Amino acid sequence: MARTPASSRRAAPTKVGKPFPWGTVVGSLVLGALLLGIVAYAALNQGSGIPELVRDPDNAIEGVELATEDAELARNHVAGAVSYAQLPPRGGDHNIVPQTCAIYDEPIAPEHAVHSLEHGAVWVTYNDDVSDGDVEELAELIETEPYGLMSPLPEQESPIVLTAWGRSLQLDDAGDDRIGDFITAYASGPQTPERGAACLGNTSTGPVQQLAPEAPLPSGAMVDPSGAPVAPSAPVTEPSAPAVVPSPAG
Repeated sequence: MARTPASSRRAAPTKVGKPFPWGTVVGSLVLGALLLGIVAYAALNQGSGIPELVRDPDNAIEGVELATEDAELARNHVAGAVSYAQLPPRGGDHNIVPQTCAIYDEPIAPEHAVHSLEHGAVWVTYNDDVSDGDVEELAELIETEPYGLMSPLPEQESPIVLTAWGRSLQLDDAGDDRIGDFITAYASGPQTPERGAACLGNTSTGPVQQLAPEAPLPSGAMVDPSGAPVAPSAPVTEPSAPAVVPSPAG
């Protein structure tokens, strides 16, 4: 029996439906939600990358005391000594001349120092209980700071006090880590009333100079940075015209 030849036509392939790309859709949704979350977090936390020490030093540094009385924040220029409620003062009325920011081995007039605080200085003071080694350590911390001011203050109760305008921090020893934080946060910091003003002026030590009340300044006199009177210059007069001598007759 003869074999029947196979047909040369192939059967049409069976169509298979393409599956819905659920994986791609879900992945895109998850990625989109993640991106939205990142954007929302960034919007709600703007500035959070700034260290707390810079953003809010009053709360970031433990133990910082703030001025609460209006007199502590007064900014009037006055002549002579000022009776401050505490030493060192955190602000208040002060001399018209700031104290030059530097390290002093002898006490300085608080009236000049407070003006420096108004310009952004951090004033480091210490009493007689502080050892020579701690004094040297304090000097090393402050000597490279343009707005650093340091001097002994025997009358203060705490061994070491750091002072900025309207702020102070009492410490027992020079090894306290908060000293560096205080200097970083408040030297020409956000609390400064006249930020950018130079910390230059008086370089003498000792009490503020004041004029004797029985010796009023003469009219037109001026006062130099130390508080001493400067006599006015002698008045300038116009030279008289030269006399005309007549020529002899003849």
